[in-house]
Amino acid sequence: PTLVFAKFAINDLVGYSRYVDLATPIFVREKVIIHASDEEPQALLLYVSDKVVLLEFRDHSHFKHFFSQIDYMEAAKIRDAASEISATVFERFEMPK
Repeated sequence: PTLVFAKFAINDLVGYSRYVDLATPIFVREKVIIHASDEEPQALLLYVSDKVVLLEFRDHSHFKHFFSQIDYMEAAKIRDAASEISATVFERFEMPK
C-alpha cells in the first residue's frame, strides 16, 4: 500500500470544514482508508500541527488516480486557501519475520 501522512496548520476553520464536507465523500467513493484523523495531535518535538491525517491507498496508481480526480482537485483548492499542509508519501513498511 501507499500511505500519505499530512499535517495541517488551519488558518480558516470554516473554509477547512467546507473542504472536509466536500472531500469526505470522495475519499469514501474512491475507497481510501483513513487510518487516523486527529484534530488535537500532541507534538513530540517542536512542530505543532492543528490536525494530522494518515491515509492508505491500495497502491501508487490508486494514489495518483485519487489526486487527479477533478472534484478532489476543486476541494483541495478550498483546503489550500484555509490551511497550510505538509504531506509525505511513503510505502508501508513490513517487519522482517
